[in-house]
Amino acid sequence: MDSVSLDRIYIQRLRPNSDLLEELEALASQKAIALGQISGIGALKKASLGIFLPREARYAVKEFAGELEICHLSGNISLKEGKPFVHAHLVISDPDGRAHGGHLLPGCQIFIAEIILLSFRGGKLERLPQADFPGLSLWPLEEGQES
Repeated sequence: MDSVSLDRIYIQRLRPNSDLLEELEALASQKAIALGQISGIGALKKASLGIFLPREARYAVKEFAGELEICHLSGNISLKEGKPFVHAHLVISDPDGRAHGGHLLPGCQIFIAEIILLSFRGGKLERLPQADFPGLSLWPLEEGQES
């Protein structure tokens, strides 16, 4: 990919009781972001995290409820089927201080969420299904990269 530059920075608190992934996807769509980066902190009432199981081409899902701290939210925005697509990972902690992490899935109910979203210009990445990785849509490799 050619070089990109920072276009805009969005700093925003998301709506309480809404779904974290849905809010991020809505924001990416509203702002027409084709390439971006997400980070955030806050707390959740419920969480749904996934770990991809390559042999089964599916996510193993773990669900949590109660007082959950968002220790780290990190992800990117690219295109999938021509539309902004959020791919993010989440680390939460429970009241006992145990950390749990994985792929951000629908079902994470916001208590408080403060996010920073960086939007880039000058390039775009489109996620495409990969024959070598069934069940995943990934960014293409650059010319000359080995798979």
